[in-house]
Amino acid sequence: MKRGLFFVPVLLGLLFGGWLMAQDKSVPNRIGYIDSDVVLQAHPDFAKVKEVQTQAQGELKPLQDQLTALEAKLQGGGATAKDQQDYQALRQGYQDTLKKWQAKQDVVLNPITDEINNIVAKVAQEQGFALVMDKRVAGSSGLVVYADNGLDLTDAVVKAIPK
Repeated sequence: MKRGLFFVPVLLGLLFGGWLMAQDKSVPNRIGYIDSDVVLQAHPDFAKVKEVQTQAQGELKPLQDQLTALEAKLQGGGATAKDQQDYQALRQGYQDTLKKWQAKQDVVLNPITDEINNIVAKVAQEQGFALVMDKRVAGSSGLVVYADNGLDLTDAVVKAIPK
């Protein structure tokens, strides 16, 4: 019984002490958002991403046109077994080419997004934001239905990007 009496004051002291320490530290509680497309396009290296996208489109467009033509033939009912084989092979080739270009784009895009994420974190901390969401994703998912314009950090993040 005496052991229990010893632990109660110690436990109360720990809880009370933790409560006092929690009161001293101000925790940000604001939630903000950015338009990640605007921020990404403001980055000086975004031109490299556009270049890769243009090259990819140049290689993918002819394949896509061929697929569309074969698909129309297949849906029209006038396709032979060879047309179906060609369609499957062409579709696989298109998917492989798309994966190749996505990998090339990621090589260029990942360092940019990493830098932007660090800038967003810095700006958010400086302005007292606990959480920053992507405007488009939050809106399209239904997660956010309204956000005050004062919570938009897009301009601040764009200004913080080194030119």
